[in-house]
Amino acid sequence: MVVALLLAIGVNLRSVALSQMGIHLLTAEESKRSERPDLSLSQNDDREKIRDANPIEEVIRGEGIDLQQRGRVFKGLCPFHADKNPSMDVDPDRGTFRCWACNEGGDVFSFVQKRLGLDFPGALEFLAERAGIEIQRRKVDPAVKEQRNLDLEMLDWAAGWFTRQLESPAGKLARDYLKKRGFHSGMIRKFRIGFAPPGFSSLTDALKASSQPDSAMKRAFDLGLLKEGREGTWYDTFRDRIIFPIIRPGRGSTRECGEVVAFGGRHLGSVAEVSQGPARPAPPKYINSPETRVYSKSKILYGYHQGLDQIRRARSLILSEGYTDVIMAHQMGFGTSVAVLGTALTEQGAQLIARKVDRVDLLFDGDSAGKKAAARCCELFLGTELQVRVVILESGIDPCDLLISEGGKEAFEGVLASGISSLEFLIASILQEHGFQAGESSPQIASKARRDLSKRVLQPLAGLGQIVLDEGVRQVALQTGWTEPSIHLDYQGDLQRRPRGRQNRHSGGQQSGFVAPKSISDSHRRDGVTTISADAESVEESFQDMERVGQPFQEGPDQEFDVALEQGSAADEFQPEVIPEEEYVMLKMVIRDSGYFRPLFRVFPPERWRAPVHRGLALMVIENRGVPEVGALTDVDQKSLLLDIQARIAGEDRWQDVDERNLMVPQYMAEILVAELERKRTHLIQNSGSREVVQSINDHIQLLTSSKFLFDNSSQADEIINRFELEPKWSSSNQEKRRVGDYSP
Repeated sequence: MVVALLLAIGVNLRSVALSQMGIHLLTAEESKRSERPDLSLSQNDDREKIRDANPIEEVIRGEGIDLQQRGRVFKGLCPFHADKNPSMDVDPDRGTFRCWACNEGGDVFSFVQKRLGLDFPGALEFLAERAGIEIQRRKVDPAVKEQRNLDLEMLDWAAGWFTRQLESPAGKLARDYLKKRGFHSGMIRKFRIGFAPPGFSSLTDALKASSQPDSAMKRAFDLGLLKEGREGTWYDTFRDRIIFPIIRPGRGSTRECGEVVAFGGRHLGSVAEVSQGPARPAPPKYINSPETRVYSKSKILYGYHQGLDQIRRARSLILSEGYTDVIMAHQMGFGTSVAVLGTALTEQGAQLIARKVDRVDLLFDGDSAGKKAAARCCELFLGTELQVRVVILESGIDPCDLLISEGGKEAFEGVLASGISSLEFLIASILQEHGFQAGESSPQIASKARRDLSKRVLQPLAGLGQIVLDEGVRQVALQTGWTEPSIHLDYQGDLQRRPRGRQNRHSGGQQSGFVAPKSISDSHRRDGVTTISADAESVEESFQDMERVGQPFQEGPDQEFDVALEQGSAADEFQPEVIPEEEYVMLKMVIRDSGYFRPLFRVFPPERWRAPVHRGLALMVIENRGVPEVGALTDVDQKSLLLDIQARIAGEDRWQDVDERNLMVPQYMAEILVAELERKRTHLIQNSGSREVVQSINDHIQLLTSSKFLFDNSSQADEIINRFELEPKWSSSNQEKRRVGDYSP
């Protein structure tokens, strides 16, 4: 009878035993445990090696399932239901399968688990054996495992203790609160909701009653259940609070009920707790357990254990903000609802979610904090292939209250359906941060917004391919009124301006190098360029910073350069390389205004270009002293490329006025020169070059980036290239090759 009553309030048998024995199991001396070592994978690399060695389509075919290729995916009969028409898609690129009829899906490990009825370690071993891979295992330190097990037992006991307090007379206020919020008793048991009574010693007194009170309270302190008071005393961390145990999916005997690893507590505000003197501040509404050896908040989602089956079937999540929102969502049938633990989603948490689902709906409050949190989540998910939509509730609307209201389930479904894409939301949020309004903002605000959008939106999207990047550019254009070509150009310019070795991992591009000058004389200063004085102290500080670092100049590991060594030349004179995407943009600029081919090709000689068709057409421009007629080209690929670029230019020009078209190429030329000057400056500083030259470079950079600056003609760009020797050197073996400078009129 006692056992049945305890089970009814969500306390498992182990908690009963612990309470009856005075938490005897909390001590190693009284715990009889197996000494068999726990074996686990030494590195996640083993898992990825096994995944790579087992293409999912081959594994599925090996189970006797016929697959037919349809485009980039394979289709076949789903083995997890009575499928008559092929409903299962297998995506070899992503390594996933998905049945559109029964919603089963996952990766190759998931398929083997479902098909063969194995747990994950079993599936791992099956696939390793199939591929002939030996899993590297290591012994887990028995002492470490022992302490983790003791931690979990303490936390499980505490969850049971909190549950019993909820059912006690002292828990009436908490029960009334939960009833008022509309939570059913079944959901309270499912989430093991409890109550911490008011006062400082309720849990402490329970621990003192154990057979080993000192070790029990020390462990409770380590787990954040107790705090240390004066003179070695202890007091309860959670007081007068609804307790929300944080439960992760369990293993073995805890697979069904999960493992309690931490707690969250919502304050109820009873008189006994808050009225302890006029100077005592009101306690925070929510407090949470600290991170421990069994709890890392970035690796756990609240509600994930309770909704695991639905999440696996749907391959989707509803990501919300609070404990009660998640519980009520589950109660109303939205079992894929989870919440982030801690103040915000982390990059590690985003990666964890991306591995488990295909879609995420972000559900946040409509206040400024909620919108900011949603934007942060969008940024973290942007570099993944997840489908992410953002739902912002009207200010003051609580998801829990919405769900429990009349017609709440249908209203909640409508709210979810109203979500917008994370890309659209993030762009709007960034523009709002800068106070940007289309057609009304100053050039300074627009410039800052452009750079921020390039860094936070376009660069991550570039890692997912050109099509995704183009969609990002299109969304930016829709919200700003800027033309897509100008956005592309700004993005390319930002890539050029980024410091060497710090290129975004998504961009996949490489930047050009620069040439260390042999000599620079002020006699090269032209009268036509007005310079703006820069703060001389900034030059001195730059040199001092480099001296403090004390490291020689090195390119990033992802950069590739051919060192052009002339007789007697320095070994750090590099020749620039340009990625094909930049080659295409450069050709488009030259075809727009052939007057700039000379300075552009002097900085980026076509002989160094990677794509043969780009290189060939650029050399034809040099030979022709301008853009050749299509009919004059004999190479079919060059002719096709020229026609394609001309068609793109014509399409872009339909959406631009004359002034925009006239500014495009000079602005691009200025951005190229700024990037090269910045690299030259860095090189001079790191190699103790002339301070006067660095100051002059600063002047020219400020000039070129001024909103009032515009090249009158391409010869001004040539003069800057001459003055600072931005044209790359060539080795003696390349002296027979044509150089752009040789074609200067």
